[in-house]
Amino acid sequence: MSIPDRSGRGHWVLSAGKLSLGTLLSRLLGVARDMLRAYLFGTGIAADAFTVAFRLPNMLRALFAEGALSAAYVPVLAETLEKGEGDDWKRFVLNTASVLALTLALVCLLAILLAPLFVPLITPGFAAVPGKTALTVRLTQTLFPYLFFIGLATLAMATLHSLRHFTAPALSASVLNLAMIAAMLWVCPRLGEEPTRRIQGLAWGILAGGLLQLAIQLPPLLRHRILVRFRATLRDPRLWRVAALMLPGVLGMGVAEINAFVDTFLGSLLPAGSVSALEYGNRVMQLPLGVFAVALGTAVLPTLSRHAARGEHRELGEGFDLALRLTLFILLPMTGFLLVAHRPILQLLFERGAFGAQSLALTSRAFVFYSLGLCFYASVKVIVPVFYARQNTRAPVRTAVTAMAANIVLNVILMQWLQLGGLALATALASGLNVALLLRAMKRLYGLSPSPAVARAGLRSLAATLAACAIAMAALLLGARVAPQPPLAARAALLGGAALLAAGGYLAAARLLGSGELAFLLGLRRPRGEGGGRG
Repeated sequence: MSIPDRSGRGHWVLSAGKLSLGTLLSRLLGVARDMLRAYLFGTGIAADAFTVAFRLPNMLRALFAEGALSAAYVPVLAETLEKGEGDDWKRFVLNTASVLALTLALVCLLAILLAPLFVPLITPGFAAVPGKTALTVRLTQTLFPYLFFIGLATLAMATLHSLRHFTAPALSASVLNLAMIAAMLWVCPRLGEEPTRRIQGLAWGILAGGLLQLAIQLPPLLRHRILVRFRATLRDPRLWRVAALMLPGVLGMGVAEINAFVDTFLGSLLPAGSVSALEYGNRVMQLPLGVFAVALGTAVLPTLSRHAARGEHRELGEGFDLALRLTLFILLPMTGFLLVAHRPILQLLFERGAFGAQSLALTSRAFVFYSLGLCFYASVKVIVPVFYARQNTRAPVRTAVTAMAANIVLNVILMQWLQLGGLALATALASGLNVALLLRAMKRLYGLSPSPAVARAGLRSLAATLAACAIAMAALLLGARVAPQPPLAARAALLGGAALLAAGGYLAAARLLGSGELAFLLGLRRPRGEGGGRG
């Protein structure tokens, strides 16, 4: 298979841009989805039950879509494509898809049968509310087949990424959000007024969305003459390599998702509404993370894999270095704005219908503490692909286990004083520890570490962020003084104006400080002082 060699830094940054645009569309639809969900269900019993029921398949989805499966599969497929042995790569893709389909079907069947046993174990606090555990079990059984559809869709997306096709995968998540929105608008109201009945319609919408996510990937695959047929054999050694890389990578790449699951377990012991408040806060925080960091990590992995396969150590280091600098340049100002404007953001998005003042207070507490770790979460998405490009999953596993242990200890300690805020803060601190451990392992194993230019770029971005935060705070305070109780449209205009002023201030400050990252993004030029991941 001959594929144009567009593996330079400019290409993967442009690819990340395509993914970011698609992901931005999906996240904006996701915001609309969460606004509608908050309006219909708030932080009540149905919302808590749905959050937990979707947590298990969605956690596995997050690990597959943004972690272990793609990270293990892409390097092996990249090697196969580099060899260029006719249609051998197609046989590998079909075999992997067939074995994955069998595995996912078995997992879903077992989960449906065993849900009445494991759901009460992971939500001990729900037993205090009559009917809450039973509703959670029923929703879990309905939602778990989503894992089958999204698992296969993820494999299709990883294949298309390796073939330099980014449009269809980037639009995939938007299909799910549209299906959920449609279900809440037209299916849920037809199930009655009781939230515990209406929530079933949302679960059906998710199943339909998962099927559509898979379907949208098929046309570009068919254009590459990848026929959709069952072809399962365990005799292909590449399949075992993917499995060997993938299984430990579930921990290495998915520490944030696993930590979120721990938060759900402990959140069930806190006052009613805490579980769904954690979910709402995490969802909003995930908007910038998903749009930029995940897209950047996804786009850079095939390039890093090719550099590793060719033994191009310097180029691999430069690609990692640039990805980390761009991550800090983009995510630091977003972190600052989320912290300064957290309450107006949540009021604009959610404060209506079933989502009242108590729901707002709970969600604000979770959102602020989750946001403190935004740069840590993003950095993990960029650092871990370096290990996977070298087909090393053991090092990320070790760091993940340590970070998870720290997260559990911090959860138990901090929730005593901060309740659900303590759970969110523990997740942020544990992710920071994970970043530090990953960087140390990368230095020890490969002699690779962020160059001094990364620290300089981070300090420039931090200084510009402080200026942007001051501008945003002044704009919000002025708006509150001029219009203490504005209508929805005016509230959106005030928040949007503050965001634009802050963004303008950040870019102006970055330019004055000589930001090479800004110049690179504007003209896809090499940032000044790029060191390329030196030791």
